[in-house]
Amino acid sequence: MSRSIIVEKTGVSSIGRLLGTVNLIIGLAIGILGSIVGIVNYIAYNSNGIFADIFASVGILLVGVVVYPLFLFALGWLYGALVAFIFNVVIGVSGGVELTVADEVAVAKR
Repeated sequence: MSRSIIVEKTGVSSIGRLLGTVNLIIGLAIGILGSIVGIVNYIAYNSNGIFADIFASVGILLVGVVVYPLFLFALGWLYGALVAFIFNVVIGVSGGVELTVADEVAVAKR
């Protein structure tokens, strides 16, 4: 059994968190790969000594695994909040968006 509902407003912060989290996951994957490539390149093309290589590797790893994903989270949150805000304005003018949802019991019978 399905029924229709009308969405009249979305949560700006929740949409922002959703897109921010998606960006964070993508940024973490890219940051890990980029850190591996950056560390290998640094060690291969520089001969500053073992301690300099270790400190540089830790710095590259921190930027790739912490700073870059957090930056992408912030950008994703801002983008999501902006999209949700514009969506709310458009929904307010147009009268809402109709969605059809199914009850969980009806979905299980299929």
